[in-house]
Amino acid sequence: MTEAQRTQIKEENTDLIKTKGYRVNEWLPILEAPDTRALEDIRGRMSVMNALINISFEAPVKIIKDWISQSGLDTYLSESEKAVLEKADEDLSNLEINTLRWYLEGLWALMWAMGMIDTLDEKEWCGDEMAALLPDLQEGENNKKIEALSNLRPDTELYTMLDHYYRLHWYCVDERIKGNEALINEGLVYERRKALEWLMNKEADWDNVEMGT
Repeated sequence: MTEAQRTQIKEENTDLIKTKGYRVNEWLPILEAPDTRALEDIRGRMSVMNALINISFEAPVKIIKDWISQSGLDTYLSESEKAVLEKADEDLSNLEINTLRWYLEGLWALMWAMGMIDTLDEKEWCGDEMAALLPDLQEGENNKKIEALSNLRPDTELYTMLDHYYRLHWYCVDERIKGNEALINEGLVYERRKALEWLMNKEADWDNVEMGT
């Protein structure tokens, strides 16, 4: 993707964000050209996120850890996630539990990227249909629903959405700094942007995705 194409996407997203009634920063740079991950890595990240979310809904850590291992997904865990899976249920911190609950929105963004859902509207939380589209660990389902995914959206479409959320993130952060309440939820925007940033940068470590604005 050329610099001219990325500049055009920035300009179009800036105009779109203005029409939605959010503030924009014209000085925000264009994002780097995408370096999109392999399908296998995306499916792996989605799989472990879907499994780990269950811990935030009081699933026993050992059951989730065993499911991940038996599904051959250990290699897709980040260091912080490995640390969570070594803990006893009662030793989990509120921060760890909350972090895993927020995975819902990051996973929703990856589901959009894989064509499982049609839209990624920043005004709407992840949909009620989410659970039915993914493996249900409580019902003993295997990982076939995610393993079968193969239709990653084109780079231009992915990059455009990432750029959109990048600029929305600046708006949310700036409103918070100014002591105002943004018209959209900063946590939702952050989690979706993080997932898309990770997807489009092979060098990004899940625990340390660059999220500057």
